[in-house]
Amino acid sequence: MNRPFIRTILASSLVAAIAVPGLALAQKPAGIVLPQEQFQTLSQQKNVKVLDIRSKAEYDKGHIAGAIHLPWQSLNVSERDGIRNEYASDEAIERALSAAGISYADTLLIYGATSLAGRAFVVLEYAGFSDLHVLDGGLSQWKGKLVTQAAKPAPSEFKLTRKQENRIEKDYVASRVGDGKTRILDARVADATDDGVIPTAQALSSTSFVDGKTSVLRPRDELVAELKAKGISPDDEIVAYCGSGAAASSSYLFLKDLGYNNIKFYDKSWDEWSRDGNPQALGLGNFSFAGDALDSPKSLGPRFLNETEVKALQADERAIVVDVRAPADYQVGRIPESVNVFWNDTLDEQRSLKDAEALRALFTAQGVTPDKHVVIFARGGLQLAQSYTVLKLLGFEKVDAFEGKWEGWVNPAYGPSKG
Repeated sequence: MNRPFIRTILASSLVAAIAVPGLALAQKPAGIVLPQEQFQTLSQQKNVKVLDIRSKAEYDKGHIAGAIHLPWQSLNVSERDGIRNEYASDEAIERALSAAGISYADTLLIYGATSLAGRAFVVLEYAGFSDLHVLDGGLSQWKGKLVTQAAKPAPSEFKLTRKQENRIEKDYVASRVGDGKTRILDARVADATDDGVIPTAQALSSTSFVDGKTSVLRPRDELVAELKAKGISPDDEIVAYCGSGAAASSSYLFLKDLGYNNIKFYDKSWDEWSRDGNPQALGLGNFSFAGDALDSPKSLGPRFLNETEVKALQADERAIVVDVRAPADYQVGRIPESVNVFWNDTLDEQRSLKDAEALRALFTAQGVTPDKHVVIFARGGLQLAQSYTVLKLLGFEKVDAFEGKWEGWVNPAYGPSKG
């Protein structure tokens, strides 16, 4: 066979491969969230790594063959300076990605238990990865075989040389409130917003993007139509926030998948906004006092205790810390040994105070009785004022409040507190 003929055959094969992408060359996925078939096909390509972001216990029980364990918690910290769910330090991110054998040459396929993989997605995007994809529905919808043998990637020496900051700060958000051009979206569930939202914010829960039973992303045309009905277009600047940055990270992911690329991520979210005296809608700012007037012997109001004082009180079995935030916030992170009595549950459907019997039952169910020294922990002033008033009406004599931050939340996602 002569050389010109060989060259002709090779050229024809290349043209055919280019003309039919699926024949020889992998076709780059159009979206971020991928159905199983597309996810599985892409996982077989060169320089593609599949990352299981669940807990070690879940990973050991069964995972996709070849998947590398990279728990999303290794890329985040439970709390920093009173703000929950923050990115880990650059050094910690580098260590985690190096241990997973990851490099910038890799396409990364992420999966968790559901489609809500936002906390891993935003950190990996920040790290500079552009080819990021998420399994639609997560492992709960995986139809393929699972294995228990752990992947053992060769460690890399990963360095953050392509960082792309994707977070915005409070001042940026404040500059966009009421400008008529920016859509501020609150990704929290409804009951978590009862004590206040950022002014002009629209409610759009991160869970509204997915099917409630399967966690599979709802039809894209349906979602886009709903966004349009809310006055949100792909050309708008969008700010996503929630309580701690957890839910908003998934909203950020889903909106990007839908083509809303001018989206900003306010990671510190309501944790920061509510405590710094910023304007709020349907709520009041967190109380912040020097304490001289309120802590005087003549004061009839609560004493505002610091962390050391609260810890000392917790050694007394007659003291109890009552977290009055929404259950969703309490589940994400809480003060050790605190109990949850949602302030909004003190009201009936007409937003009137429930009767005394119902209120006593509400608190007693959590071990909160009038003989206890109660310390209220609240996210905002409305929560605190309502809870304090109710407890005093019920005859509680010792009711104080925790004044601010707590390093070392008990966070089920991160495991036991180290604080």
